[in-house]
Amino acid sequence: MSETKQTTPPRRPFWRRRDVWIVTLALAVLGAAVVAVPAAMAFRGLGGHGHGFRHGLAHDPERAKEHATFAVEWAFRAVAATEEQKAEGRVVVERVVDQLIPLGERHRAHREALVREMAKPQIDRMALELLREDGLALADEASRIGLDGVADLAEALSPEQRVELLDLAHRFHRGEPPHGD
Repeated sequence: MSETKQTTPPRRPFWRRRDVWIVTLALAVLGAAVVAVPAAMAFRGLGGHGHGFRHGLAHDPERAKEHATFAVEWAFRAVAATEEQKAEGRVVVERVVDQLIPLGERHRAHREALVREMAKPQIDRMALELLREDGLALADEASRIGLDGVADLAEALSPEQRVELLDLAHRFHRGEPPHGD
């Protein structure tokens, strides 16, 4: 008797599957858009009467929170989020804005230090390198705050809602109408 063994190909570990990485990347991009775009608007003062952070929302954290909350509520409404989910999203937005606004002052101080350094008669490459490292650390801090906010917003939604929101983001990216009309 010949015994034939049917073997199934070994499954890749979860973290090595391509679809997991694609969904993770898409969620990160979507989350970044949901959190970073309103935060960047607040940071740069878009929608305000001045140009730049100094004349925009930097001195009005409540207004910055309104801008960011509007974007998150719009996204959550698009996926029929519950009132509890929307409330959780508002808490996340307020925390993220509260954490990002102080970085604006540090960013301005960093920029001014760079300008002062470049205006000197002799270029001090060591000082410029230190400023570069400080700038990277500042950007890294802002990135961590944003990613934490994205993860918190994603956790407020169900997996199905996250997929629906990603689909919406893809449609916008392709220039399709919001409801697929």
